Amino acid sequence: MSELTMALDFGSSLGRAIYTTSNSYIKPELLLLDPHVVEVPNIAIANYEKYKVGNPSPQDSSWVNLNDTYFAVGFLAKRQFSTIHCLNSLKIDSAIPLTLAMVGAVAEIKGLGTTFSLDLGVLLPWSEFKDKDKLKSVLESALQSFEYRGQQYHVTLERFDALPEGGGLFARGRVASKGKPMKRVTETNLVVLMIGYRNASILVVERGELTIGLTSEFGFSQMITKIKTFISGQSEEVLIPAICTGKSISDRTLERLARSQRAELREAEKKEIKDAIEDSQQEYVATLTNWISQQIPPHLEIDEILLGGGTAKYFKRNLTTLLKSYGAQINWSQSLEKRVVQTFGNEVSKNYLASRLADVYGLFYRLLKKPLPRLKEVATRESA
Repeated sequence: MSELTMALDFGSSLGRAIYTTSNSYIKPELLLLDPHVVEVPNIAIANYEKYKVGNPSPQDSSWVNLNDTYFAVGFLAKRQFSTIHCLNSLKIDSAIPLTLAMVGAVAEIKGLGTTFSLDLGVLLPWSEFKDKDKLKSVLESALQSFEYRGQQYHVTLERFDALPEGGGLFARGRVASKGKPMKRVTETNLVVLMIGYRNASILVVERGELTIGLTSEFGFSQMITKIKTFISGQSEEVLIPAICTGKSISDRTLERLARSQRAELREAEKKEIKDAIEDSQQEYVATLTNWISQQIPPHLEIDEILLGGGTAKYFKRNLTTLLKSYGAQINWSQSLEKRVVQTFGNEVSKNYLASRLADVYGLFYRLLKKPLPRLKEVATRESA
């Protein structure tokens, strides 16, 4: 085992890393990073360091120098350089500076020094999974010599493991049917659905062989874009937390979103916002469920359907209704999510992070080549 073991999910709404620096007792720790990355001139970083006030955490003031090319990463890119995260770019394009920033932040936080070994696992959209060998090669070279927040690092990539998004659920998230032993992968037909902010992915595994892998743009962001076409003056930063408070939009939430100062105009604006959100939700669900129905082979007798991602959880009722028709065991990754909460505390649960961390949590334990930790309380069998 290397001095640092880290599993990464380059989420479009939030970068997630689960890591451990222990060579004996495994203690998973969590690092979250805004997904923003922007190339900036050297002088911009020099001026930031010269004039900054206070002592922000590494993850909130991350910058990387790779071969004399400077990148602001995470909150620094978002706040200091007003960077807007580009959903149209490949995740692999930002994966290099994000990885270096996360490795550098952990090294600084945990006092690893500037030279150490690394076991690294990453999750990639299925549409970019074919580039995993290229990513490994570029990362291996970049890690050997890079600068993070003014300190030069030399990291040896001892092991690299890449899975398509949903692979962590498949690797460690399967559950047995009630009263029955777990079937071997070679004896089952499985479907894995990952629905996040940027996209939706589906993996079909027939008797141990991946036969279908697809990624679409039907993520939560598509619904946000539709809402913005119906109403004016609303940003993603304001809309997303408001919508994620629940499927039903409260009057209090509408009050926060309304911008009109005149009472009569404000009431009309609140109704307009509510209608736009509800109409967009219905349209998005119809589009998403239609896409899923088209991708699952109609002839296939499915044993288990695994689901993950924050957007999937948000639309759990709609997806459960759709998937029940396949007669399969529906697995909402509850065993993984319970372990995420048990490992990282109630703050994860309060911030609705459990469903967004389950996939990378599964990858982390695959990377360690270890089974999941036991739950403190015996969990009941997962069901829809």
